[in-house]
Amino acid sequence: MKVIILATRKATRLLPLTKYTPQCLLKVGSKTILERQVENLKKLGIEDIIVITGHLSKEIEKCKEELGIKTLFNPFYEVSGMALALWLVQKELKESFIFLYSDVLFDPKIITYLLESEWDICLSIKKKRIVVREEAEKVVVKDGIITNISKVRTVEENGEFIGIAKFSSIGADKLITELNQTAKTNLNASLIEVIDSLIKNGETITARDIEGASFVDIDFPEDLKKAEELFPYN
Repeated sequence: MKVIILATRKATRLLPLTKYTPQCLLKVGSKTILERQVENLKKLGIEDIIVITGHLSKEIEKCKEELGIKTLFNPFYEVSGMALALWLVQKELKESFIFLYSDVLFDPKIITYLLESEWDICLSIKKKRIVVREEAEKVVVKDGIITNISKVRTVEENGEFIGIAKFSSIGADKLITELNQTAKTNLNASLIEVIDSLIKNGETITARDIEGASFVDIDFPEDLKKAEELFPYN
C-alpha cells in the first residue's frame, strides 16, 4: 500500500510559526507532525510514502532520507489547489493508495479501518457529536454512503472528513478521470470538490467512522497544544 501525503500549503492560519517552517515540520512535543505520521504508517508496515511538497519544499527534502520518504514538488502550488497537485503526480495514483493531509495527527487504527474497507473510495469521518467545526470539511452520510461533502454548512451535515482516505486501484482510476476533467476548468479545486463531483456523477463514496479514535487537524496554534495532550508519547 502506498501513502500520498499532501504538504503544499502555506498554512497562513499558523503564522508566524509557518513563515520559515512547513506546516508538517512543526513540532508536537519532541517530534514533527510529519515524523509522527511516518512513524504511525511504518508501524502498520507501510513503507511506500510520498510527500507532495510546495511551500518551503527544500525544508522537507532535507529530512526525506532520515524519514525514508519520497518527495515530489508541485511547482504551481502558489496558484493551484490540492486537486491539481494530485493531477500532477497521477502516475503515482495508478494503484491503491491512502491519501493523507499533512496537518493531521491520528491513531494508527484509523488507517487500519480504511484498509479493512472493501469499497473503492472510502473516507475517514468523525460522526457529528456536537456542532461540526466551522473550518471542517463537512459531510452528509446516509447508510454509510456520503451524499455530500463541502466546506459549506448544511442542515443535513452529520460528520466531518478528517483528511484521510483510501482509494483502491479502481477508485484511483475514477479519481484520475475526475482530476483530468477538473484540471481543464478549475485549477484551484480542492480534493473535496473533486470527490463531490464524483458523488454528483453517481459514484459511490463511502464513509468509515473513526469510532472514537483520536485525531487532530492542526489548523491553528492552539491545535498544537491539543495534539500534545492527545498524543503525548506517540
